[in-house]
Amino acid sequence: MYECILTEKQDRIVLVTLNRPDKLNSVSLQMRTELSDLLGKLEGDDEVRVVVVTGAGRAFCAGADISEMQRNMSSLKGRPPGISDTVRQIYEFKKPIIGAINGVAAGDGAQWMLAFDINVASEKAKFAWPATNLGILCPYGIIRLPREVGRFRAKDVLMSCRAITAEEALQWGFLTKVVPHEELIPTALELAKHIAKMPPLSIRAIKEAVNRGMEGHEYANQVMSNLQRTEDFAEGVKAFMEKREPRFQGK
Repeated sequence: MYECILTEKQDRIVLVTLNRPDKLNSVSLQMRTELSDLLGKLEGDDEVRVVVVTGAGRAFCAGADISEMQRNMSSLKGRPPGISDTVRQIYEFKKPIIGAINGVAAGDGAQWMLAFDINVASEKAKFAWPATNLGILCPYGIIRLPREVGRFRAKDVLMSCRAITAEEALQWGFLTKVVPHEELIPTALELAKHIAKMPPLSIRAIKEAVNRGMEGHEYANQVMSNLQRTEDFAEGVKAFMEKREPRFQGK
C-alpha cells in the first residue's frame, strides 16, 4: 500500500519502518504524506496500542530530501508544507510511539525523534539538527530541544550543527536506553509489548498530561517561513547540492 514506509503488525503493536534506504530515509513529500495517512488510520484502530518507528538500512532518517527541496524552491517560500504538521501529528498521536533509532537521525529525523514518547537507540545512532547549514533552522528543534536538554546544550548543537553520539544523547536525557545494534528492534518491541498490556486510557492520559508543556510551535513555524524567503536559504540548498561550502551573506 505504501512505498516509502513499511508496516508490520504484531499483536497490538505496529512496527513502522521508514523505507528509502538508498536516500538514508530522507523525507520526501511522499513519505510525509504516507506517514500522515498511516498515523491517521492507526489512531482509529482499537486493535493497535503502541507504535514503534525505525529506519531501513544504516540510517534512521537523514532529514529532508534536499534534492526534492531544490526542485520545489518556489513552493517552499512560505510556510514549509507539511513539516510542522507532521511533527504535530506525531506529538499529538493519542497512542505511545517508541523510536527505535538505528542510525543517523538528522533534521526531520531528529525532530520526529523529539516528538516520540520514548526513544531507544542502537550504539551506532547519531543525532544532529543541521538545518542551520542551509540558512534555515529546525523549527521543532528550537522549541523542544531546550526543554529536553537545557538551553546551553541546545544552542551548542543547533548553532554548530555538530552530531552527538548515542551515548551522549543518553546522558542528555532524550534516550532511555542504548543497546547493541542487533538488539535494538527486540528491545523496542519488548518495551512496546509491556506498555501494550497497560490500561489504554491511563496511558493516553499520561501522554496528554506530560505533553501539555509544549509551547511556541506557531512562533517556530513563522521563523521557518521567514527564513525560507532569504537568499541565504537558496545559497545553502545550492551549496549542499554542489557539495561545497555555502557563502552566506545575511540576506
